Amino acid sequence: MTAYVLAAATGELSHVSSALQFRLAKEDDAVVRVSLILAIAQLARQHQDEHAPSWARDLWSDPGRPPEVRIGAGLAWLCLITDPAPDELRTLLTDPGIRQYDDLLQPVPWLTWVDPTGVGLRSCIAEMLTANIPGTALDDPWGGGWTNKKSSLRRRG
Repeated sequence: MTAYVLAAATGELSHVSSALQFRLAKEDDAVVRVSLILAIAQLARQHQDEHAPSWARDLWSDPGRPPEVRIGAGLAWLCLITDPAPDELRTLLTDPGIRQYDDLLQPVPWLTWVDPTGVGLRSCIAEMLTANIPGTALDDPWGGGWTNKKSSLRRRG
């Protein structure tokens, strides 16, 4: 929750983002890892950090990373770019094994707002991948009045 608050309430990109990345490098809790990744992405989006998409892609495309890091980074990447999801990311996020992370990652604030019933991760993935289909407009799961699910992380805060 602290990562969410920092991302939503601060205007200090360099200091906060550096602190969040430092914490991410040392963190071993899955929920905190995903929260840190999404907070870093939200700050990057708000401050138009052009390096953030490649940072997120490096995380999700690295099979040596823990699954929750790859999942969180995949969601972050989808929120930072307007390009369609590459096949490699679609494969990662639609793998049937991802369902085992629904309960584990439900406490992540961004996912709770998508669906507080315990399937926030699955709902978020499905809707964000659908948002990659040209001409698809969906409601914003995290508030803010935006019509595209991919915009929700970008615009929150």
